[in-house]
Amino acid sequence: MPHNGTMLDRGSSTRTRRAQAVFVAVLVGLLLSVRPFIGDLHHAAPTFAVPILMYHHIGDWGPSNPGWSDWVVKPADFSAQLDWLKREGYSTLTFRDILALQDRRVPLPPKSVVITFDDGWAYQGVVAKAELDPRGMRAVFFVYTGAIGATPNGSGYISWEELRELERHGHEVQSHTIGHPRLVDLSTPVLAHELAQSRLIIERQVGHPVRVLAYPFGIHDDRVLKATQEAGYDLAVRADDSNSVLPHKNFHLPRIRMGYQDGIEMFAAHMRSFEQAR
Repeated sequence: MPHNGTMLDRGSSTRTRRAQAVFVAVLVGLLLSVRPFIGDLHHAAPTFAVPILMYHHIGDWGPSNPGWSDWVVKPADFSAQLDWLKREGYSTLTFRDILALQDRRVPLPPKSVVITFDDGWAYQGVVAKAELDPRGMRAVFFVYTGAIGATPNGSGYISWEELRELERHGHEVQSHTIGHPRLVDLSTPVLAHELAQSRLIIERQVGHPVRVLAYPFGIHDDRVLKATQEAGYDLAVRADDSNSVLPHKNFHLPRIRMGYQDGIEMFAAHMRSFEQAR
């Protein structure tokens, strides 16, 4: 999640672990109350409750940069998490799946989960092919369009060519804005441009409507939320797992974030706590 030298202040590792423990109970209550809105903010669709997993980096380099360790998952841990989901009978959904079911007012399948990756790093595509595809699992990739080239170019970011290939394998591309700015700091015209143009660019490149936003750094306020809805999005996700009591929860959905020191036991505890409360 750190980007251009900026990152959210998570405090010490101890505080982070404590916050995650508290989050298990809090997340369930929030997600069970989520009511997505299709089109107008005041048109409530049926409730859905599904855990949303958030990943940024899969690698063994977390300890080499402590500022990134909360955003890096060890490859072995990632594989173990996917195997746990398969063993426990979970199936992956994309947000397009969820919104299509909601449009038809059809309940989500039991034991559904959404896997998300942020920022559009090139090796996320490699991870999808090596880890997700063989397991028949799909993910949602939130990309900021200013970093994406037409073809692989060694920049460290994935290309449109590779994203289209991921889409052909059932994965999904959604918006993370154009330049990954702090949206709350932007003027209203620039904010509107970041939100609307990133949608149009992605839609032109992958050929389907873009209805979901991941806020850069997870940061948003009432003005950003309103602009997000006005730009045509139906859902928006954060980069944190804290509870929120604000209205329109579908525009600040929390996600489960696993870090470098979080093993399969913590992952399983999150998922089982969610299931027990459904």
